[in-house]
Amino acid sequence: MPHDETRLVERKEARYGWWRMKLLRATSKFDVPTLKLGSALHMRYRHPVFLVIRYFYLLLVPIGILIAFTAGAENRLDRILGLMMVVAGPVLFIRKYFWQYRLIRGAKSSPQAGQEVRWEFTEEGFQQHSESHESEFKWSDFSDRFLSPKAILIYPEKDLYFILPREAFESQDDFLKVTKWCETKIAPGG
Repeated sequence: MPHDETRLVERKEARYGWWRMKLLRATSKFDVPTLKLGSALHMRYRHPVFLVIRYFYLLLVPIGILIAFTAGAENRLDRILGLMMVVAGPVLFIRKYFWQYRLIRGAKSSPQAGQEVRWEFTEEGFQQHSESHESEFKWSDFSDRFLSPKAILIYPEKDLYFILPREAFESQDDFLKVTKWCETKIAPGG
């Protein structure tokens, strides 16, 4: 016969549902540093070729200078091409920052801007709580995940993700446990 305390816990678990069993908690904030972290990890995961090519754009500057200065006086088209490459290289390189600025500007106007987001994780899924909403998810609701030492990104859709920074968790062990659940319960690129 189970101990009285064990029966009490079993009754509570039955009454409150799966999300009350073996809870791991995290608290994050919907703010600019978290969005920048999520954006950087998302780009690294979903668009790695773009990140590599981005640095090659800077090569357009010396190539453009070389073309512009080696072109003869009668070859104005080469000079124009060289100058266009000098201008285009840095513009293409900093395109990431324009995209990030748009993302952050849009997020600042969100009703959730600056709000604290509380997470409760179990082996079955998790709940998300903030001032403006409460949501409950099962691990099977997600199509992909990206696991990093800095954060976890969980994707319900291709370009929509939840950001779970490492610092949001109550302990390092909790972060590692949730990382393991994500790794085993959400297929990568699913």
